[in-house]
Amino acid sequence: MTRGDRWLIGLALLLSCVGLVMVFSAGSFQAFVRYGDSNYFLRQQLIRTGLGLIVLFACTRMNLRWLEKSAPILLAGACVLMLLVVVMGHMSNGATRWLRVGFMSLQPTDLGRLAMVIFMAYWLKRNPIAERGFVRGMLIPLGFLAIGAVLILKQPNLSSAGLLLLTGFGMLFLAGAPWRYLLAPVGVGAATLMIALATHPYMMKRVNTYVGFVFGGQLDHRGAGWQLDQSLIAIGSGGVIGRGLGGGMQKLLYLPEAHTDFIFSILAEELGLLGVTVLFAVIGLFLWRGLRASARNTDPFASLLAGGLTIQIGLYALANLAVATGLAPTTGLPLPFVSYGGSALLVNLAAAGLLYRVSAMNGDEDALVRQRWSRETR
Repeated sequence: MTRGDRWLIGLALLLSCVGLVMVFSAGSFQAFVRYGDSNYFLRQQLIRTGLGLIVLFACTRMNLRWLEKSAPILLAGACVLMLLVVVMGHMSNGATRWLRVGFMSLQPTDLGRLAMVIFMAYWLKRNPIAERGFVRGMLIPLGFLAIGAVLILKQPNLSSAGLLLLTGFGMLFLAGAPWRYLLAPVGVGAATLMIALATHPYMMKRVNTYVGFVFGGQLDHRGAGWQLDQSLIAIGSGGVIGRGLGGGMQKLLYLPEAHTDFIFSILAEELGLLGVTVLFAVIGLFLWRGLRASARNTDPFASLLAGGLTIQIGLYALANLAVATGLAPTTGLPLPFVSYGGSALLVNLAAAGLLYRVSAMNGDEDALVRQRWSRETR
């Protein structure tokens, strides 16, 4: 662990520490009401963070050649788990997204999105789009993406399915897919979105609430727009410096899911614009270092793996922040590293470890040597 980009590890740990503080602040009152223990969510998050650290440091030492060869098996296992959750998963809030594993709940979608990124990097390395053309280079990986998205939609989880497709779209772009090839997945994704909305009334209700708010300035304060209304109140009341850590009011059972999907709103209320700016800077710096690791690696698998993981984390962060601020319909996506959760935190810390491992494959001197060699041989 001497040659890798330590910023990737440090920033992931910093965000996880922010998550621990904010999970306690945002969830202590709800934990006391629900479980009679204000430390319940903090204790659970500490356990998950501890497990996540083990996963993170294991991934920093992982043999990427082994990971590459295991990609089809990992994806097959993840698809089996996603199928199991549809058949025998635990239901909560109208969705079946969890499998009970001892004292913990596992969300196979998170494992599926990680396995899909690994598989896409594996496939695109062996089947370059420029050489294989549309059918073998793009149509087949799009088929695997569609299978994963359908399994996630069956839970139902439209937002995660959409982000999986967008992550795959981004990896195809990084792999050099021509723009005319990229129009096909956009059309298929749009059609899938329309079908999902038409067959899931509660999703359509959220979209209608969002459209009414954005274009008409109308918000159903006591119905479908309750969460967004309370989120905006929290963000607006924070001002520049915030109410102070622990001083937020919306977490007192006004804002549902304050410690999970809407933890950003509580952070904005308590730490204000200054805290939000720091959070944005840390997330942005992490994404930049991830893309840097991708751009500097000459191995196609490692480069696409780093690019896909970075894109995925960035999309989840963007989606969560957009929902909290009313720029996107309300959905259940966590803020990476910060929101309360188990499988999402483990997968994101694993991604940080893999990004570090990719960055460790080539140092500054190696990159300069390759650049000189490429110029001399032209």
